[in-house]
Amino acid sequence: MNRKKMMPLLLLAAGVVVLAVLLVLLQWSQSRGQQAEIPLCDFSVDAIDQVSYSDDSVEETLIRQDGGDWVLQDDPTLPLDQEVTGSLIEKFAALTATRQLQPEELAEIPARSDTPLMEFSITSGENTRTLTVDLANDVADIYYVYDENDTVYTVTQTNLAGLCKDPKDLYKAQTLTDKTIDDVAAMQVGDLSFTQTDGTWTLTDDPDYDLDQDAVKKMANTVCGVKTDWTITAPQADSAYGLDTPDVTVTVTFTDGSELTVRFGNLTDADTTLCYLASSGAQDLVYEASADYKNAFAVTRESLQATEATAESAAEEDTIVAEHPVGGKDDYADADQEE
Repeated sequence: MNRKKMMPLLLLAAGVVVLAVLLVLLQWSQSRGQQAEIPLCDFSVDAIDQVSYSDDSVEETLIRQDGGDWVLQDDPTLPLDQEVTGSLIEKFAALTATRQLQPEELAEIPARSDTPLMEFSITSGENTRTLTVDLANDVADIYYVYDENDTVYTVTQTNLAGLCKDPKDLYKAQTLTDKTIDDVAAMQVGDLSFTQTDGTWTLTDDPDYDLDQDAVKKMANTVCGVKTDWTITAPQADSAYGLDTPDVTVTVTFTDGSELTVRFGNLTDADTTLCYLASSGAQDLVYEASADYKNAFAVTRESLQATEATAESAAEEDTIVAEHPVGGKDDYADADQEE
């Protein structure tokens, strides 16, 4: 065959060989990279029953209860978000190192410090894995990590980021009731008493008083929709939180005859966007919640009187309800409840 005609075929064959070699090298490189990941925890997620962690600001121990839920050892009644906490446990179980340093390499790294950056203890039954995170090598983006046998590993800094969770990061927001505005028959806000009949609110002692329906609905929705930012499981006396002389006291009576009383106290010292509150549904607890909830109850009899604008708005809403019975007033209540 003519040499010129053979040349393209030879080049094509050579290209195929080169691609095959590159593919083999890529697969080998990936395989080597995967093998380089050294597991630091020998326990499966389901086998772990205790995890302790600490850094310069946090020191906590999580314990798995018989039912599978996780609690804080020092505050077992604090409600934890089990999904968030479970995700944290999974991260501990999946910890890996990039390398295990050999004895001859130890002289090349900084001496072990007396003040580690982080300490972890992972327990399964009678077995415990202890990891001490020492100095960081920011240039290489690694930490030097020692296990209970003083074996030294290098661990990528991102692998250890966010493992020392503050309890507030694990907290599960609480609601004061599972009832909604539709379940409320009556409400007492300070000296003002309200009654709800077929979705319309009136002053109990003056049913003909022209009330701003939206403002009253907002108050009822607020009580039913409170979500807490924190739970104080061993509170001091009410006076420590301004709950002995609360800014607002609200009592709602539900259609089934049950009652819920909520007291709003002082702003918290640590965060003035939060305030203390107490609920008759959990008399041994004090909560922290958004101070905006209190604003809904900053009303007087006079401020709740419907103006001409609100009367027109109510008339328009009644028209909408009449024309579109699926929408209207109920939608407002639902939307406000979600807020």
